[in-house]
Formats: sequence, C-alpha cells, structure tokens
Amino acid sequence: MSRFSFESAFAVRPHAVQRFVAGAGVVLSMMFGAAHAADQQTLTAGSPPSSAPTTFMDVKTQKIEGLMPDVVKEIGKREGFNVSYDAVPFSALIQSVVSGKIDIIVAGMTPTPKRAEVVDFSQPVTAFGEGIIVKESNKTNYRSVQDLKGLSVGAGTGTDYGDQLVKLGIFKEVKMYDSPADMTRDVALGRIAAGFNDYPILKAQEAAGALAGTRVDDDYVPMKKFDIAIAVKKGNSELLAKINDALTKMKADGSLDSILKKWHLAG
Repeated sequence: MSRFSFESAFAVRPHAVQRFVAGAGVVLSMMFGAAHAADQQTLTAGSPPSSAPTTFMDVKTQKIEGLMPDVVKEIGKREGFNVSYDAVPFSALIQSVVSGKIDIIVAGMTPTPKRAEVVDFSQPVTAFGEGIIVKESNKTNYRSVQDLKGLSVGAGTGTDYGDQLVKLGIFKEVKMYDSPADMTRDVALGRIAAGFNDYPILKAQEAAGALAGTRVDDDYVPMKKFDIAIAVKKGNSELLAKINDALTKMKADGSLDSILKKWHLAG
C-alpha cells in the first residue's frame, strides 16, 4: 500500500507532459523567432517625405509610407531584410546613397544613363508620366508642353522632366524647386504659369486638399512615361540581385500588381 502511494505521488500524468511539451515548444519557437528577426539585416532607405503616393510621411505615425515602401517591404519579407527610413529630399537621394548615409533609394526615381554612372537600378517597378498644375482661376486647358511655350514654368530639382523642359528651350523660364509646396505656392500666386510633377503625386495632393489655389490640368498629355525603380550604391550587386529576384517573383505571382492597385497606379 505504501509502495502504491509513493508511486502515485510521483507518477507522470500524460496530460501534464503534453502541456509541458506544448509550452516548451511555444517558448522555443518564440526564442528562435526572435533570434531569426535579430539576425535579419536592417537597411537604411532614403525617401522623399512629400511625394505621395510613391513616398510620403504619414503625419499620424511619423513613418514613411506609400507605393515604393510597400514594394520594398514585400521584397524584404521575401529576401530576409528589414528597412528603416530616413526622410531625404529627392535632390539629395543620389548623394546620400553614394556617401553611404543610406543603403537604398526608395522613391519614384527614373533610371537614366547619368544616374546609372553612380548608382545601380533595379528592374522597373512601374511607369508613369508628368502632370501639371495651373492657377485655379486659369481655365485654359493645356494639352501638351508646346501649349506652354513662352511662359514661365516650374519643376522639381533633379527630375527627368525638369531636365527635358530646359532642353526644349521654349519657355521664358524653367524654375527648379526642392519643395513641391513652394512650387504650388508660386503657381497659386501667378509667379509661374504651370508646375510639373509626377501625375499620380499631383492627383494624390489634389485629393488631400494640398493644392490650394491651383488645379490639376487633366487634359495635359505627358511628354512620355518614365520607368521608376529602386536604386542602390554602385557595385552593391548582392543587394541588387535580391531586389531583382523578388521583383521578378512579385510580377509573376501578382503581388506587385496588388500593391499598384492599392495605390491606384495599376494599368
């Protein structure tokens, strides 16, 4: 009787073992998961804070959001890296990655031969053209860049269409702006007749009420559509290969198209 009592007191109950094993499994899973997350590389990205919907600073979260950050987030999930963001003006992006301040350019940047001399571009993410804003009281619809001949216009510093406008040589002045808000103000005040920016950016700003005193001229036909891509420092072939590998798969499985649709940029 005493032997039975002794054995009963120290008997191993099956349910207790199952609970212990399950609990241990959860703990180990959390430990290994945390270790895996800690092992993942964190890259520093540079993105313009006021270029919605491609990249913008969310005023509530104070985080960079937009089409391109969503694309890079999905790439990071597939390729095993995390991304932290610095707000960098478009005109300073190239120098920032060249100097090593950032690892990756996440913006609506178009690959050009000049830029490709100092950075390496991924395959295209998508493509779109420029649009224009004019003073709200200006009821003229400008259907092409030639309709603005002889007038003063503005564009973002370092933009492809800004360079094109200068090369055309048909304007009274082509003024360059580091800030889209400054360009909008000058259009509203009549200092320039039209301001050029990415059409999706202008439409996003219009929807957000950020184009006071101006309007988007939806009749305008862009000079051409430009590819936009992700960029890394020249020679960073390992990172570039990861980005391109993920983009190829995202195009094949439809996940890139889903992101584009979320930001109304599909098609």
